[in-house]
This record gives sequence, C-alpha cells and structure tokens, in this order.
Amino acid sequence: MCYLYPYLPFLLLLLFSAPAAAQIEMEQGNLEVLTDDHPVYSRPGVRYRSQSRGVSIRYETQPQFQWDAGDDLGGGKQTVTHLEQFTFKFKVPLMNKPQTKILLGYEWDTEKYFFSNPYAGHEQHLTLFQLLDERRLKANKLSAYFTHSWDERFYSSGRFRMSLNGDYQGLIDFGSIYRTYSAAAVYGKKVSPDEEWAVGITYSNNKARQIAIPFFVYNRTFNAHWGIQTALPGQAYLRRNVGRDLVNTFLIGATFDSKYYALNTEDRGNFSDLGQYFLRNNGVRAMLQYEHNLSAWVWAFGQAGYYLPVNTRFNPASDIDLDLETRVEARPFFCIGVFLAPPKELIK
Repeated sequence: MCYLYPYLPFLLLLLFSAPAAAQIEMEQGNLEVLTDDHPVYSRPGVRYRSQSRGVSIRYETQPQFQWDAGDDLGGGKQTVTHLEQFTFKFKVPLMNKPQTKILLGYEWDTEKYFFSNPYAGHEQHLTLFQLLDERRLKANKLSAYFTHSWDERFYSSGRFRMSLNGDYQGLIDFGSIYRTYSAAAVYGKKVSPDEEWAVGITYSNNKARQIAIPFFVYNRTFNAHWGIQTALPGQAYLRRNVGRDLVNTFLIGATFDSKYYALNTEDRGNFSDLGQYFLRNNGVRAMLQYEHNLSAWVWAFGQAGYYLPVNTRFNPASDIDLDLETRVEARPFFCIGVFLAPPKELIK
C-alpha cells in the first residue's frame, strides 16, 4: 500500500461518490420491453444480474479494532469493542411508463462505535472519542431517480439527493451543517441483453467540500451462471448464479466505502468546548455476498469480508482545510439482511 500514498488524495476524490452514483441506472427497476407492434425500449442492466431492491433492511457488525488518534487530535490509542451499522431504505414509483420512469427513495443509515474505555488516561479533558462512544451517527437520504429510454439501445438516468449526515438528536435534522446536496447523470448503451456500458458524472456539495467526479459502468453476462458488474473506479464484482431457476447469487469483489458525518457539539454540555467537526472515513470493502430468493418477492442476503481503511480524519468546522489524521486497524465485517424485489413481469 505504501506506493499508493502519493496518489491517495486524487484516488479519494475519484472514489468518494462514484459507487452510489454509478448504480443509478441499476436502481430504477427494469424498463418495459415491448414487442410485436410496439417499440422496443432499452432497459438498464443485463440478464441474470443481482436484483434491484425496492425495500431493504440490513444489519452489519465489525468486531474489535484499534483506533489511534495520532499526534494532533488527542485521545490516544483506543479499543473499539465493535461497530454496528443499520440500514433501512425503500423506493416507490412516481411514474412507471414503458419509456420513462421516476422513483422517489428514502434511506435511513446509522452506525455506532462502542469503545472499551474512552476516558482511561483522559479523565481531565474531553476528547472526540468520548463524544463518539455509543453515540448514534445518522444519515437520512431523500432521493429522486429518473430514467428515460431513447430507443432500443440508449438510455439516460439521473439522480437528485439531499442527505442529512451527523450525530443530531431525533430522527432527522435539516440544519445546514448536516446537509449534503448531490446530483448525478448517466448516459448508457445497451450493446445486447448481456452487455452494457455507461458514462456519467456526479456532483456533491456540503459544508466540508464541493466536487464533481466522472465514472464509467460496464456490465457483462457471459452465460446464465457467470457475469461481471462494475462501476469504476468505485466497485467491481464477479457474479455467479446457481441453483434451480438461478435463485442463488454469489458476488465476490470489492467496493470503495465512504462515510461523512457532521459532529455538532453545541448544547452538548461539556462537549460544547470541543467545537464542531466533520468525520470523514474512507476505505475498501473486499467481500463475498450471497443472495437467495425466498419467494417471488422476498430475498435474503448475507455478506462477509474485510474492511481496509484508507483514510480516517477529522476536520474542524473552524478550519475545514485542516486534516486531523487518525489511524484505524483493518477488520472483518459481517452483514445480514432481507429485501423485496418485484418480479420483472410485474413491472409495466
């Protein structure tokens, strides 16, 4: 990894937003393919790909690891006994025509760090680790998705999103410190039912940064059992479909993972003296995922893998360009969940 360090700032800029944006065309559901006297419209995705998700519930845990505050932040080297994450999300159709689809989506993400003893050796002063201990970090995401098929080969997709990321109290807080606005646009070509490519750009703006990033998507099904799914440079998977009626799907590969939270210490008792910070956590998730079709609508899935931190840092709101670097250990992760995916023949 050492030889990558000079290029990490550039790689992080590329990778931060690409995975979510590059999946826009995969998350719209399938455009209707009409035959006989009707026009044939392209549809995002290839045959036998992993399922789009209408409603999804997911729980993840990461076991014990070390988190070192480094020289600038204070707090010393701490042990995180475990990290837990929970996700609930859904999409509902607003327009569902053969050529054009519009969906609205909502996603609720949380994560919580459990430290073994964040006050040990720091009883006389407060640290950000003490603030984070068992504090639920939240992300509310409100999204609108759009897909339009131009003909049997080309399509366009778009996504507009407002995210509210931070350690706020209650279910949601629209405070400006928590808001992130993002948009993405995709133009894709359906080479065949088993091959497609797409190019796009994503834009993101919040209190910590403003950035626009290009990305490239390539998906290919080689046969009923094998395929690849990529959204470069953010993720790449090899897919294996098995079982009668191909009701089991395995994905093996890696994805870039990025978390961003605003830590607002105002009105938090003694923690108010710490000031406001932004926590930015980037890493690579190498994993194996298994999906199983329980019924026509219901799927279960599980993941196991290894999380490799790339950069974990705090930025004070008073000096956003000041990076307070920390060092976090790599660790395994385990995830289970269920999701609903309507049968393709029901999508009109």
